[in-house]
Amino acid sequence: SSPLFSVRYLPTRPMPLRARRPPLSIRLPRRAFSARSSAAAATTATSTPATPLRLLIVEAYDRAGRERLTSAGCTAASDTFAALLSRICPEDHELRLSYCHPADSVHELAEVGELSRFDGVVWTGSSLTIHEDKPEVTRQIELARRCFQAAVPQYGSCWGLQISAAAAGIPCEPNPRGREHGIARGIALTRSGRRHPMFDGCLQTFDGCAAHTDHVAASWAAAPVCRPGVEAEVLASNDFTPVQGLAVRIDGGEFWSVQYHPELDLGEIARLMRLPASRSLLVEQGEYSSEEELLRYSRDLEALAADPSNLELRRRLAVGDDVIDPARRAREIANW
Repeated sequence: SSPLFSVRYLPTRPMPLRARRPPLSIRLPRRAFSARSSAAAATTATSTPATPLRLLIVEAYDRAGRERLTSAGCTAASDTFAALLSRICPEDHELRLSYCHPADSVHELAEVGELSRFDGVVWTGSSLTIHEDKPEVTRQIELARRCFQAAVPQYGSCWGLQISAAAAGIPCEPNPRGREHGIARGIALTRSGRRHPMFDGCLQTFDGCAAHTDHVAASWAAAPVCRPGVEAEVLASNDFTPVQGLAVRIDGGEFWSVQYHPELDLGEIARLMRLPASRSLLVEQGEYSSEEELLRYSRDLEALAADPSNLELRRRLAVGDDVIDPARRAREIANW
């Protein structure tokens, strides 16, 4: 039978985004290694060994969704997070990443005892719909609940925020305004958000990369009451989406999440925008007058991602360092 998790040890340097994961089983004891430079290894040989940082990445796309991404030239969501986490992992830690795909099979659901071995769980985005009652969705909600029970810290972008809400009994729904895709403008921290450590060092109002159609129900956001045993705080919002940041606590476990995508750059957002489903929705709701206009805009985003120093493009697209600078864009994840 296939292993529940696959595991990979990563250096603290960026890795090729499209590298394939080796089929190692987390159940097999393997000696950890670090791909730091030989000079760094010599320095640490007589000093304190690097502390392992064991993270589980939940690849939330189902198999069909992953195939659509790769066919459009997009990076797999779990690979995007792997590259980012390897880049921001503290130098005195050795990053050990494991993966699961709960949308694919019930056998990808971990028990609470298995989850407790991890220092944290990271949730990717997904093309699934959170309010549909189907196994690909409900298995993921159950996994989030087990993570809460194991008191393992969780972080999620986009789908991850909706998963945290659903696990807590907070309603989600299609956004009546349609799809928010491209740059989410004017994301403002709430009073709780300004105090929350996920947003340490962030501006009080900023822009972010976004690609979503569902959101936490606006009626709940207006009066955020939770069931007994659940605590939740709205941390950020904008005019399009009332819950852009959320913190949920259940059973001693905590889940930090944002509705936008700090892990994605403008190039990835542009390629997602060109997926047929996204393209048609954005034109239908009037964000663009035609598919040709959308394609021109997406090409401009890609050009700016390739050359962030292009001041003319930055002015025309109204894109600031909060979106362009990788360190500023991913600060929420680094803080987690």
